[in-house]
Amino acid sequence: MDTLDALRLFVGIAEAGSLSAAARQNSVATSTATVALQQLEQQAGTTLIRRSTRRLSFTHEGLQFLADARRLLADWDASIGGVKEGPLRGPIKMTSTVDFGRSKIVPAIDRFMELHAGISIDLHISDALVDLVEHNIDLAIRNGPLRDSSLKARLILRGQRVICAAPSYWEAHGLPAHPDDLAAHNCLLVSRPATPFSTWHFVEDSKKISIRVSGNRVANDGSVLKRWALKAYGVFLTPVWDIREELASGALVTALDRFLPESANLYAVTDGSATSHRVRALIDFLADEFHRE
Repeated sequence: MDTLDALRLFVGIAEAGSLSAAARQNSVATSTATVALQQLEQQAGTTLIRRSTRRLSFTHEGLQFLADARRLLADWDASIGGVKEGPLRGPIKMTSTVDFGRSKIVPAIDRFMELHAGISIDLHISDALVDLVEHNIDLAIRNGPLRDSSLKARLILRGQRVICAAPSYWEAHGLPAHPDDLAAHNCLLVSRPATPFSTWHFVEDSKKISIRVSGNRVANDGSVLKRWALKAYGVFLTPVWDIREELASGALVTALDRFLPESANLYAVTDGSATSHRVRALIDFLADEFHRE
């Protein structure tokens, strides 16, 4: 069997959960999927999947091989797609931050799919950082700066983080004049396991300063933090694009603007391997969409 076909069946086994299901999805006999697995294990010189009558489980080597197989297939598909013309087709699995995902990414995806009917999108909305390789994610929309140098990132939107709260909160507790004053405020925090505080970053006289803040409300969802801020429960650090409407209406008011909290640029992130033509097309589309805003 062709090695590329064997690799596709191997990845299919991981995604479908069984040899028979992978065989059905690839329109081949179960015996063909079995032969493909045996061929790869013979070439690798080790067991990749342990089989029993009830379930399959990947060995440590099998999981490493699976990640490599996905990268190899993505590189191959990208190479072939790069020299072929025609309509975009195939799936894109992606993730995005919650507020920006709901308000901007979802409508942009709708417009992209109207142009490319052969594309299917699997979108995961979360403020958590997801391992792109482990979860087989083609594209992540993330706030920068990025800390993982193995990832590829393209800037699609420049932005700024701001400190804000409801007007009634500022009236009750006073506007901070300096970042140090935040120690006296109830700050609404992004969840950090086993850590009841967070560090917010500012610039004073061209020097970076870091302020440790704390509060009685913590969440891993930016939309929850915004809801609490709107109810005057505390002070909120957020990218400005997530609260543009609330700032325009006066529902939220910023503070400490002259201390310029760190930038919150938005990036389209891939795992570092060659991306498919359809993923590159979506990244180009998003960059163009947000450049016009």
